[in-house]
Amino acid sequence: MKKTIFVVALSIAGFIAVWRFEPAPLGSTAVAQPQATKTAPSTPEPSTSSGESGPGATTTPSRPSTSDSSGTSTVVTQGTEESSQFGTVQVQVSFSGNKITDIKLLQQPRSGRAVTALPKLQEETLQAQSANIDTVSGATETSESYKTSLQAAIDKRGA
Repeated sequence: MKKTIFVVALSIAGFIAVWRFEPAPLGSTAVAQPQATKTAPSTPEPSTSSGESGPGATTTPSRPSTSDSSGTSTVVTQGTEESSQFGTVQVQVSFSGNKITDIKLLQQPRSGRAVTALPKLQEETLQAQSANIDTVSGATETSESYKTSLQAAIDKRGA
């Protein structure tokens, strides 16, 4: 009877270890990666500052950037930086008229399930044309961060 309890306990411990395992992305050999740094947008945008400076300070565009090409207006807005225990997500959304045409990830987690979840979320966004999309199973916190940043970018476009 004592051996049975021991075997069951070890089986449960082994199952939990396998269940919690998160493989690294293919081709990844680094053990630790440096913190991602913020880069300036490729085109200068007017900004307002909250008066703070330092690593935690952010600037917010006062209006979305626009460009005209062949008679259609393209609007590009950035979503907010959304952090979770798995990393920070920030999106940049391009609109042509009322249609979402492109989503770029300005910040994203570099490991874990988010690596495969974010492309799925981008694809779903382009199909749904809104932030009303399903979360990816196993990457719920990253999915919620993505959706929040996406909704902020969509809201900025309407402002």
